[in-house]
Amino acid sequence: MPSAPDNLPLPQPRSSWYGSVPWLSAIVVVAVLVLLFSYRSRTRLPARVVIAAGPEDGRYAQLAEGIAEELQLRMGIPVDVRETQGSLENLQLLESHEVHLGLYQPGTRLILEGNEQSDSGGEPAKFVSNLYSEFLLPIGAAEDKVGLLAEPDDVVWSCNHRLSGEYAAAKLLLDHLNINEADINVQSVRYVDLPGQVRGGHVNVGILCCGLSAPVLPTLLTSGAAKLLPIPAVESLARRHTSLKLETVPAGFYQTSPMVPAEDFQTVTLQAQLLADTDAPVRLVEVVTEIISDARFQRRNRLTELFAGGTSYATDRPEYEMHPGASHIYSPGLKPLLNPDFVEGTEGLRSFIVSLLAAAWLLHRWWNRRQIRSQEHRLDRYIRELLALERAQMEVDGEGGPEESKTLQELLDSVTILRQEALSEFTAHELNEDRAVDCFIEMCHALSDKINGKLTRHAILSTKSMPTSKLPNG
Repeated sequence: MPSAPDNLPLPQPRSSWYGSVPWLSAIVVVAVLVLLFSYRSRTRLPARVVIAAGPEDGRYAQLAEGIAEELQLRMGIPVDVRETQGSLENLQLLESHEVHLGLYQPGTRLILEGNEQSDSGGEPAKFVSNLYSEFLLPIGAAEDKVGLLAEPDDVVWSCNHRLSGEYAAAKLLLDHLNINEADINVQSVRYVDLPGQVRGGHVNVGILCCGLSAPVLPTLLTSGAAKLLPIPAVESLARRHTSLKLETVPAGFYQTSPMVPAEDFQTVTLQAQLLADTDAPVRLVEVVTEIISDARFQRRNRLTELFAGGTSYATDRPEYEMHPGASHIYSPGLKPLLNPDFVEGTEGLRSFIVSLLAAAWLLHRWWNRRQIRSQEHRLDRYIRELLALERAQMEVDGEGGPEESKTLQELLDSVTILRQEALSEFTAHELNEDRAVDCFIEMCHALSDKINGKLTRHAILSTKSMPTSKLPNG
């Protein structure tokens, strides 16, 4: 009877794929380290923060200094406050990524340049928060009887620098009054020089667009040298421009004896906004937004509207899309688990790592299959023995005597033992995936059926050939 050789080595258990391929484990470790380094580099604060403020004697500079002081105190990083001409220059610096934060008067770029977007079509900056209302306040000499509608001949208007929101407000007012800018003399005068220029008669109309707490206003109005000039049809001015809002400066705001202003003064306002560079780190903007939202900071910097209005005021009518860092503070429930800078910045890296791991797995699978195909399959020996058993059963037709029946039974037992030995060497995964194992089992079943058929036929023939007297009773 054919049987399996006794000297065959026992099959060794296969090691895990990650154990047999140590370099694949090394790739995974390196990938994790790269991701951790990338996460740290993209979520940390910059080494130095730069804020675009405005003229050194303006309200923008005061707020920028306050934010810088808080940032240095809370985060321990140096902050530079850059002096600029005003809103438009701040926006240009943000667009060129030269500064991280900047203060801005909405509508300035549209008025001065005729567009809102950058040359590339995208937004030049991201919105962080409204800070306070900037009031459009034309002033003139106290003895001025004509006001803004004076004949343009030899009239001198003054405002801040040509890249400031104040100059944009002056152009807006000139357009409202149907006055051609070429017909008058518009000069750039700093706040600190304005009182002297008005008292000396060098400036007929000074255009200010600033917060009511700007130091230059009480200096001008309480000295008796200047007064506020009413804006004709101010309601129409507010209705025509979406960035403008109709507001009133109450009588006696600066002085009650005598009243300055003498009566309620109706004008329009714009919201001074804090903007961030589109590439500013999310963590930095989160910290800045927390500072702006701090009630102590608001009281210290006289941000009364922001203090009273809270989040609704801070997020009202932004000109540009809100920065994700600000959104995380105003809507904490929408904050993602991973830093958006890291997710966005590592998109290409993650795709590369996934592709690399997939390629490594496919290479590992191909190599294993190649190794298996290059060696004798473990089933080859069992199949050869099974074929030997099949040839042996072909020599027994099952019609002989008891010896043939015994031989067939031994062959059937040998097929069963061979099948058990073969199956003991394969895992459930191999039994499910390897077609050769499935074919071997089917061959064993087919051979068992053949031998069983011969045994059955031999039993029937043996029964028919027995004498009647020897048949069992009944």
